[in-house]
Amino acid sequence: MKKYDFIIAGGGMAGLSLAYYLSQSPLRDRSILILDKETKQRNDRTWCFWEQQTGPFEPILFRKWNTVEFFGTTYEGLLDIGDYQYKMLRGIDFYEFMKNHLAQFPTIEFRQVTINRVKDTPQGGFVIANDEPYIASYVFDSTFALNLKRPENHNLLQHFKGWVIQTEKPCFDVNRPCMMDFRVEQHGDCRFLYVLPFDERTALVEYTIFNDRLLADAEYDTALIDYISRFLDTGNYTIQETEFGIIPMSDEPTQERAGRRVVRIGTSGGYTKPSTGYTFQRTQRYLHEIVQNLVAIGKPRRRKPWLRRVFKKYLDSVLLNVLQYRRHPADDVFTRLYQYNPPGQIFRFLDEDTTFTEDLKIMSTVPLGPFTVAALDVLRKKVLRI
Repeated sequence: MKKYDFIIAGGGMAGLSLAYYLSQSPLRDRSILILDKETKQRNDRTWCFWEQQTGPFEPILFRKWNTVEFFGTTYEGLLDIGDYQYKMLRGIDFYEFMKNHLAQFPTIEFRQVTINRVKDTPQGGFVIANDEPYIASYVFDSTFALNLKRPENHNLLQHFKGWVIQTEKPCFDVNRPCMMDFRVEQHGDCRFLYVLPFDERTALVEYTIFNDRLLADAEYDTALIDYISRFLDTGNYTIQETEFGIIPMSDEPTQERAGRRVVRIGTSGGYTKPSTGYTFQRTQRYLHEIVQNLVAIGKPRRRKPWLRRVFKKYLDSVLLNVLQYRRHPADDVFTRLYQYNPPGQIFRFLDEDTTFTEDLKIMSTVPLGPFTVAALDVLRKKVLRI
């Protein structure tokens, strides 16, 4: 049996990004096997993120904007995002770019298989796929499913359905994407739309919900139809594409190092921010650091200051507690964050780049009563867990 240097279990965003960073490093000549059950030939998702500098995927961005709109409970209008840009990357463009780029390296192999098991052993990381064994010095696994049923944790879902619509009337301003629009019935949840214009007659309109249960498919459609009729002067329109996704929002403890030779990446490794579901930029940052350390010391480690990490996770749990137990309307929470803080500072906060003092200043702008109750409840749960 051939032993690879690296096996990447799961060829989605995290797995392909890791292969890309390895190919851009001095490790580009190492043997790499990418295993996935799909061939990634359709536009199954869209990633939107903010960034200050030019990123590695700049050539394949579908759109980018220097400002965004926000519609909340007591504040609406354009947000001054400073030196940030709001960027949109389509899944199909990402997959095609990765396939073409990685095909240049003869030491990188792809296998379309179903992964049955990933195991750490003294001999290396083992993967069983289609009942066949594979071994590598390190296995990077993005397929491990988190346990989202433990009652001692906060377990929500971010679920969304989006339509790319083409309209009869020219109703979109290509320079004004809407990042969050809370002018929809909340039903006690956190529900908002975002609208990303491609041109004057084409845009992605997406309905997003934070709660603990999925809707019937027709309910997403009804919400999209209602929003378009109320807020967009489209005339007749046709649906060109549809996308649907689910992202876990959970403070379930994750284990990035699942063994000496197995490393979990992506959502499996805790790369999704629990309180918001943001994943793309965190994944890029963490994987880049892993590859840097593989080059420097030969081990896939990330530097994780303990106190800072614990405090950030605590803040995530507090916001999840507010959302899960409906302690305060979520639309008002997010409105306050963007109304009373510079948007760029909120971006830094969500990227976990803010200091302890900055975190406290931002948290002082949310409703203190409900958040204090949530903070105490999170502490109680942690004590009971211990």
